[in-house]
Amino acid sequence: MHLYTTDEKSEFELQAWQVLDASQQLFLKQTGLGSELLDIVNNQKLQCVFQPIVDLKRKKVCAFEGLVRGPFNSALYHPLNLFKVAEEKSVLYEVDTFARMSTIKAFAEQAAQDEHLHLFLNISINSVMNPSHQKGLTLNALEAFGISPDRVVIEITELQPVDNFEAFIAAINYYRSIGFKVAIDDLGSGYNGLRIWSEVRPDFVKIDRHFVSDIHLHEDKRHFMETLMTLAKSTNTRVVAEGVETEEELEVLMKLDVDLVQGFLFKKPDEKISEVLLYEWPEHPSFVKSEKGESVSEIAFKHPSVGPSQLVNSVSEMFLEHPEWDYFPVVDEKSVLGMVWRRDLMDLLARKFGQELHSRKTVKSVMDKTPIIVDAKTSLVDLSRLVTESREFGSRDAFIIEKKKKYLGCGDFRDLLRKITDLKVQSAQYANPLSGLPGNVPIQKKLNKFLKNKNPFMVMYIDVDNFKPFNDSYSFQEGDGVIGLIADILKKVVPEEQIIHGESFVGHIGGDDFVIMSTFVDNHVQCAERILKDFESQVVDFYNEEDRKSGGINAVDRKKKRQFYPLMTLSVGILLVNPEYFEHTQKLASYATKAKKGAKEAGGNTYYIVDSSKPK
Repeated sequence: MHLYTTDEKSEFELQAWQVLDASQQLFLKQTGLGSELLDIVNNQKLQCVFQPIVDLKRKKVCAFEGLVRGPFNSALYHPLNLFKVAEEKSVLYEVDTFARMSTIKAFAEQAAQDEHLHLFLNISINSVMNPSHQKGLTLNALEAFGISPDRVVIEITELQPVDNFEAFIAAINYYRSIGFKVAIDDLGSGYNGLRIWSEVRPDFVKIDRHFVSDIHLHEDKRHFMETLMTLAKSTNTRVVAEGVETEEELEVLMKLDVDLVQGFLFKKPDEKISEVLLYEWPEHPSFVKSEKGESVSEIAFKHPSVGPSQLVNSVSEMFLEHPEWDYFPVVDEKSVLGMVWRRDLMDLLARKFGQELHSRKTVKSVMDKTPIIVDAKTSLVDLSRLVTESREFGSRDAFIIEKKKKYLGCGDFRDLLRKITDLKVQSAQYANPLSGLPGNVPIQKKLNKFLKNKNPFMVMYIDVDNFKPFNDSYSFQEGDGVIGLIADILKKVVPEEQIIHGESFVGHIGGDDFVIMSTFVDNHVQCAERILKDFESQVVDFYNEEDRKSGGINAVDRKKKRQFYPLMTLSVGILLVNPEYFEHTQKLASYATKAKKGAKEAGGNTYYIVDSSKPK
């Protein structure tokens, strides 16, 4: 197999791609579908289409997946049919390679200069493991068309199981060694998905659309995605959710903190590469409401910009005239294109022949094409996470702020750090020192906010049974340990993303009393049972062996009499709140007291539910 003989782009484009040898061509001519496949390859009739991949934190297109189609009216139009026939005719490796080269060419012709865009390039396991696999083929094609390998994600597609994992890993490591990133495609639908994840440690995993479709209606799919997100964070892998078709699905994925998404909600695959999406982000989406505090607009400031056609020489003069400025956003009719940094520009001009080579160029040709750009409504917490979690950003001092996709100003990371510190200090002022959880002031604020929103929610009061005799018999230090245990259990039971988005809240009223508030009303039984189970299994570790065997302790009660107290348990009172029924928090508190009292009377390690919507 021989695709080209030179790295020169012009010759690469003109050279006929001799994908199939004479014997393969002769064999294909013997059947109708074989002849059709041969015609597609020889006459380059493969259609290359691209579907955008959207970064949810930035709400911007960050990449395109390259896909292929046969001719429109052909039986081989659908890629599954195309590659199935290729496999049946024993030319899968050749057709897969042909598709890859065609995709690179089509992407380069439209997006070679858009360095912020990545290309997800499909390659089958069969192709990687084929004995005829030619190393350097993909790299040479990219070089011919001016695409850097670090802009390409090799997307491993499972058409067959992996028989030789050592050889497979060696092949993947080869791609990585020359700069490619790696993704696992359709996790959950292939043969070896989790093992490949474990062995390869990919940069991305793409979740099969089966687990995304109607995720808002299926609790098991949501739990599956939660588990994958936990695994992804532990392996430093970014998750791409495929097949997003509805806003309801998107809402759940955003709550779960999924990194990237693609699907018909945003755009169908198209031959034209465009960052313009069909979906418009809501001005005030209900699923973005959060307790994250202030937004980026709080630290935005006006900063002069330069146009993309300004010459490097004139911009360097601006830096010399204004030593207080270290950067200029590059803006074209209010649209942000990039950033030019003082240090980078001066270093470029200071090189040998730097002035002669670059001073007459436009600033667009030397600017940083991938600075940090965020919307003014982005929360400071989200921006902080974006900066600390991303592997793309260097040690820069500033970022660009947009409003409705138009240039607004800049922000300084020192201001961001100062604001985040202030928020943490403010939060600590109202936190319970034993548990680190919010205390009574934020609890009351949150309760009022839930009532004001007029949506159903639940309040769960958690109280420890027999805590005082334990605290008196052992030590205050041991008692503090129990308080810490409960706080840890509650934080694990209530998903962090629910707290971040303001849908759930965990607080410490004081002493051995805790509270959970949540709009996830349907989960109240499951939540209570898990809390009770976790506490029961772990609290025994606080007792000595003798007390564990006897099932409790002998202690002095309030009347100075010795009494036997069983091991500590929890009483959980649950109030299902219909906000229309409550005019103020005092009435709600009386109902919550009934729930708490009911749990106490029912005996330890149990829960009691009061539904305010049902008549008493």
